[in-house]
Amino acid sequence: MADLATLCPGAAWPDYQGGGLLNLMQTLSLELGGPDLGHAPLASGALAGIGNHRHVCLILIDGLGDAQLRRLGPDSRLRALQRATISSVFPPTTAAAVTTVLTGRSPAEHGLIGWHLLHGEEIIAPLPLYARHPADAGGQEQHRADTLYRARPMFDRLARPAFLYLPDFIAYSPCSRHHAGHAERVAYRGLADGFARLARRLADPQPAFHYLYLPQLDTLMHEQGPDCDAARALLAEIDAAFAALLDEAGRCDAAVAAIADHGFVAAPDAQWLDVDADPELYGLLARPLSGETRLAYCHAKPGCAARFIELARQRLGHACWVVEGSELRTSGVFGPGPAHPDLARRCGDAVLIAKPGWNLRDTLPGEKTLRLAGVHAGVHPDEQAIPLIVYRG
Repeated sequence: MADLATLCPGAAWPDYQGGGLLNLMQTLSLELGGPDLGHAPLASGALAGIGNHRHVCLILIDGLGDAQLRRLGPDSRLRALQRATISSVFPPTTAAAVTTVLTGRSPAEHGLIGWHLLHGEEIIAPLPLYARHPADAGGQEQHRADTLYRARPMFDRLARPAFLYLPDFIAYSPCSRHHAGHAERVAYRGLADGFARLARRLADPQPAFHYLYLPQLDTLMHEQGPDCDAARALLAEIDAAFAALLDEAGRCDAAVAAIADHGFVAAPDAQWLDVDADPELYGLLARPLSGETRLAYCHAKPGCAARFIELARQRLGHACWVVEGSELRTSGVFGPGPAHPDLARRCGDAVLIAKPGWNLRDTLPGEKTLRLAGVHAGVHPDEQAIPLIVYRG
């Protein structure tokens, strides 16, 4: 990544050699009798021997980066049990990172590298499976899932039963069905119900693995920002439920690990850059932007890539670094392993990596202009660093 260090000074990139989310999943799989995924194990010994417990729980608190935990919950039980700070994946966003958790595969391998990505001739959202461009009336979600998801689920290959506790609005989606595999999905309504359903299962004498996914904090911080009072209050609610779960875990020979998929940064109103406001520059693109507001993949018209990169560096350089798609892809930032067959195509000809504070967007006919108070998926350290929290009952 030496060239990227020069191109993007101060950027934070993932660690795939022992200090990251991918390594955590490698270690967890081996501890629980699952497959050897071929990646480096977690360098920290925080999970060593965790498979000796009757129950092993993994709680994923979407958006609870290391910075958010330090600022919003300095005296929390979660913070007190933090054993390490590890990296997410690239890009540090739910589509890429949660898919790594569910499959044990790097973004390079599973290919889900942004909230929007190129799939066939469509730009789609790979989790809810709608098409951004060309827009459609819906109904194609299962067909897209059948052709999009290639990485094999991990949890149903462990040497013990696995349960996935998911919000009821995603528990039965094509994405959840694929990534759970043959493991049982348990739908819940609200934080308290999710923790309660998990706690009740811990009384079962049969060893099991439990995965609880909590998206509530991420949703709130997108809407109100990563440092808002409401986020602090919600984290306190999560922490109280977590502490109560530990009381039950201590009675049931259960170990509990909690992680995030990514962190967050604020998105100042004055630092949103509309790429489509420059007709000459935007006119060089064959498709709308894909990726994220902090990381935009650009697909140029035939013969226009060099001109687009040149103009983008001249006109957008105050707000983003402009990197050739092939350079980013071959740098290793998407992780090790055999590359997904569509990885190169999805990266496009150029990638706009937002500088601190900035966000990039375009607005298609029929869309509302996107405005968010908190964001992620870029290269600020607060987006990349996540906590590893471990309780051993």
